Amino acid sequence: MKRPTDESEKNLRERLEKVYSESAVDHVLHPRNFESLSHPDGFAESQSGCSESMKIWLKVRDNVVVDAGFWTNGCAATIACGSQSAFLVKGKTISEALALTAQDIANALELPPGNFHNAELAINTLKMALRDCLAGQQQPWKKLYRR
Repeated sequence: MKRPTDESEKNLRERLEKVYSESAVDHVLHPRNFESLSHPDGFAESQSGCSESMKIWLKVRDNVVVDAGFWTNGCAATIACGSQSAFLVKGKTISEALALTAQDIANALELPPGNFHNAELAINTLKMALRDCLAGQQQPWKKLYRR
C-alpha cells in the first residue's frame, strides 16, 4: 500500500473522521496485516453484492491462528473491517475464531449501521478461510495444489 504524504493523510483523516470512529480511521490509514501470506494454512476470497472483493490468508500452528493477512479492493469501511478481522483472529484457536461475528468487527470499529455489510464481507471471508484450514487439516495433500 502506497503511503500518503503527510498533507494528503491529514486531508483524508479529516474527511474520514466526519463519518467513522477514531479506531476505524486508524485501521483505514494504517491497516494491520495488509498482505498476502506465502504457504497459508487457510485461504478464502469472496465478493460482496456491491462488487468489493476480499482475500484472507491464515497461518495456524497447534490449532491457533498465528498470522493473518488480508487484501481488498473495497472502500474505507471494507479496509477497516479486513484489518480488524485480521487483528482479531490472531492468537485465537480455530473454534474461537469461528465464533467471531460481524457484530464483533462492527463494535470494535464503531461502524455506522450503513457499513455493517462491510463487516459481514470480512467475517464471511474469514470463516471461509478458517473452514479451508480445517479442510486442509483433514486432507493435507490439498495444500500441494494451492496457487
